[in-house]
Amino acid sequence: MRILIAGFGAENSTFAPHRMTLAHFDVRRGDELLGLYDLAGWSGGAEIEWVPVLRAHAGAGGAIETGVYDAIVEELVAGVRAAVAEAPVDGVYIDLHGAAFVIDRPRAEERLLRGVREAVGDAAVISMSMDTHGNFSRELADLVDLAVCFRHAPHTDAWATRERAVRKLLEVLERGAKPVKAWVRVPILLPGERTSTLVEPGRSTFGAMLPALEAYDVVDVSMWVGFFWADEDRNGAAVMVTAYDEHQAVAAAAHLAETYWAARDGFVVVAERSGTWAEALDLALERPDGQLWISDSGDNVTAGATGDTTYALAETLAREDVTASGLRILFAGLTDAAALSAATDAGLGSRIRLAVGARVDDRFAAPVEREWEVVRLVEGLYGGEGVTGAVLAAGGVHVLVQAGRAYFVPPSVIGPMTGRRLPGHTFFDPEGYDVVVTKVGYLFPGQIELAQTWFMAITPGGTDLDVDRLGFRRIDRPMHPLDSGFTPDLTPVVLETIGGAR
Repeated sequence: MRILIAGFGAENSTFAPHRMTLAHFDVRRGDELLGLYDLAGWSGGAEIEWVPVLRAHAGAGGAIETGVYDAIVEELVAGVRAAVAEAPVDGVYIDLHGAAFVIDRPRAEERLLRGVREAVGDAAVISMSMDTHGNFSRELADLVDLAVCFRHAPHTDAWATRERAVRKLLEVLERGAKPVKAWVRVPILLPGERTSTLVEPGRSTFGAMLPALEAYDVVDVSMWVGFFWADEDRNGAAVMVTAYDEHQAVAAAAHLAETYWAARDGFVVVAERSGTWAEALDLALERPDGQLWISDSGDNVTAGATGDTTYALAETLAREDVTASGLRILFAGLTDAAALSAATDAGLGSRIRLAVGARVDDRFAAPVEREWEVVRLVEGLYGGEGVTGAVLAAGGVHVLVQAGRAYFVPPSVIGPMTGRRLPGHTFFDPEGYDVVVTKVGYLFPGQIELAQTWFMAITPGGTDLDVDRLGFRRIDRPMHPLDSGFTPDLTPVVLETIGGAR
């Protein structure tokens, strides 16, 4: 049995002004690609020739530069063609994210998968794993034979899902016949900050997948949330069920789609409390028990924002009741490589006048200029990185400036969730601070354990949670919650089985 492995991943906000370049991608080829996966364990010792092609994965950011995408796709598809020319290919495993947005290249993943399908032909089985926050369009579903996505948000099952995609691929190849695909578009467009599986109704809505596996005779079931911060016509939620019995596939898909739609009004911001930045500061002044963590959600670097907006910082420094309160507030992660360099050159204990932040996204506040004291230099978490962060203090307000768009989370969390190091990852124990402001939406494992109280601030930025401020123009309407009072057609579409029996 001969199976190709390839991958492409990025999560791109069309509402953020920066651009994703090749430097943002972790590109793997050959043994370095194969080494990412426990293929021997996942295949149970079966005799398989695993053929690595190319895997290019990035985190979240602004739109991908056209030339970068074109070069990646050209190499990946050419690699697939070359592998097919060498010997017959039985299957392909695609490690996809699903929320890429490329300048002048709409439906980026569909373009890539068309190239792969054309190269391997209809007989080969293509199995794909995806992020829950990818956009699983009908076109994408048409091009593959199997597709599975994460079932948890935060994505604690990211690697288990990749294993699932490989195991399902092997099961189909062993059987020698492709399953039926039942796909449903669910017209809901919500951010992960409203659909986390840690709380209701996300816990039970997406938790319905496992009982469905037991109740119906199916191969697999998956439910996609879609990517909220990309203004594209393919955006929105989806369900797909694969099975060898069409009636079972359709029944399971209809059940899950109806479950999803019925829960739509219950999906609210998943934080303990949420509101404006002013309300977040008011809560801080109440001095809740333990450390208060505030999400600057409009500048969420894990969803594509720049990480350098200064709206929250500027508003805080302008509040005399806050600055005079004695509160110690840490703004944990402001992307500003120039400020980090200046602070490092000045040295620990020095006082320097700097304008920090808003070097890329200055739409909501200008760079914040102050005389700052350098109170901490933070060594990188990986050997040879040197100083990756500097804490600048203006009274009780401290700002961690860093070169990269890494989020402030313990290093023990990064590897299991991402499978790789996070460039420029800067972290230290925030003990002693009353308030920690972090540039994420929902809190991640590691952050949750540190936060005694959590407030999600609905702030402006490339990942704004205020749907009216974003101004969607291209999404397919009607769409909840932008529209109301409509009844969607949730009838599952049975998609053509590509190539039929093998």
